[in-house]
Amino acid sequence: MIASITSFWLALVLALAVPPGITLNPEEDEAEAGAYMTLEERLDERLAALAGASSESEGETIADEVRSIWRQSGGATASLLLDRAERGLAERDTDTAERAYTHLRNLEPDFAEGWIASAQLAMSDGDWDFALDALTRAVALEPRRFDAYALLGRTLEQASEPEAALAAYEEALRVHPWHPQARQARARLEDQLAGRAL
Repeated sequence: MIASITSFWLALVLALAVPPGITLNPEEDEAEAGAYMTLEERLDERLAALAGASSESEGETIADEVRSIWRQSGGATASLLLDRAERGLAERDTDTAERAYTHLRNLEPDFAEGWIASAQLAMSDGDWDFALDALTRAVALEPRRFDAYALLGRTLEQASEPEAALAAYEEALRVHPWHPQARQARARLEDQLAGRAL
């Protein structure tokens, strides 16, 4: 009797089971797949979404996610040094920030974020030569760093190289078509260069 009841329940469970490959809730499967992406896969996915963003607000939201992924890619030590530098900057202690960035560049020379942060500090100090070198290094390490290209454009403008600056802004916009500073700078430089051509 017990065996027949067990057989009945087993047959019922098997009859009601969802065949393999059939998804009851596709949205849950997509979310679960996203949860198991590597950082690099997530970055690729977000950059593709950024390139296809339909508005500036959508683009900036995705760009913030991309920046967060880039920051995470350096690991715990890099994150600690970036935090230390940011605290220094918040307290107007640029010496501490510079020491943290130098240490970061020495420990993680292939971490583009460290070079970009160092370049920003150099730009604020008027050290345009170092900024140019650091940003060139950053885009060599990660050619999709739209933020580095936008800063590189600014640096090249400072060096009175408007054509090169325009090319840098174009690269920023190739990755992030809605980048507000790069869009404004491109329009301004296009007008400037068109006026020079006349």
